[in-house]
Amino acid sequence: MGNGWRWWRALIILLLAGVVFWQRVGSGQVNVYEARALAVMGQRGQESTAILQELAEGRQVGVYHLQAEGDIAPARGTEKIIGVTVSKDRGLLGVFSPGQGQPQMLACLETLPLQEVKVVSLDSGRNAILIRELLDERFGAYFLSSFYALYTWQGQGLQEIWRKVAGNEERWNQKWLARGENWQGVSEQVTTDFTRDGGRLAIKTISSQTLWQAPAVTGPRTTIQSRTVTHTYRWEPDWGAMVMALGRIAGPASLKKRQGGKYVDQAPLKAGETVAVLEDEDLLAWLQPDEPSYWRVKTRNGQVGYVLKSQMELLPGA
Repeated sequence: MGNGWRWWRALIILLLAGVVFWQRVGSGQVNVYEARALAVMGQRGQESTAILQELAEGRQVGVYHLQAEGDIAPARGTEKIIGVTVSKDRGLLGVFSPGQGQPQMLACLETLPLQEVKVVSLDSGRNAILIRELLDERFGAYFLSSFYALYTWQGQGLQEIWRKVAGNEERWNQKWLARGENWQGVSEQVTTDFTRDGGRLAIKTISSQTLWQAPAVTGPRTTIQSRTVTHTYRWEPDWGAMVMALGRIAGPASLKKRQGGKYVDQAPLKAGETVAVLEDEDLLAWLQPDEPSYWRVKTRNGQVGYVLKSQMELLPGA
């Protein structure tokens, strides 16, 4: 892959990021996960596997990378997990089986730049890979965010079972929206505690969120509103995910997906259907009270999407 293609790809992603940013601030829909997905799109290629393979074989001496070991794949034995940051916007994660001779690549993921890679136990029979990523889009898009993510082996490869913002700083100028001259932004600082509950992994997060305003981008900030939100996620093997709670669909409803800054219908849900609650998607509703609030859920057939809170009730014990 030549330098010319890299330059064009970077320019395309920057332009797309600008479009998404304008859509998001224009509608007030603050969703840093969309910015993360955009940043890693279209990165897969032979170059990725070659970089990781050389690191696994010890042929990239002097290249800083992160490494962990653990039993991740179904095959007997311990795998080697390698994470490397290759540019400001790009990271790679590979899983290798030592095998006979050269290490064999079992899985490769495109990520954001990596800050941490480790293996954690989900329960007595399964492990997962925990990574921490950094999204730095302060040029043009004004994001500075970090994420935790958990991957475990499901089916033929790694599947994401949990993702959470670990910290987020986002800002915009109100004149871009014809709303004045001040700057506004959202700050989110998250404390994350990894613990055990009945032998299974449990993660408790405490998120301090602030909507602020300032006369200049680096000027003194005035708090408009703030809150602290606490959630606990537990590994549920029956659902193949870290789950906050279980919910029951109250009546005919729709599983939605995010598309162009909006929630659109994805699949019908039946009254009485039980779903696993993965995340509380209420930040937008907190910032703009006239906006509806959603749960992010997983259905029994494995579909992941969003359900209006008004269309679902949490089951006792949630």
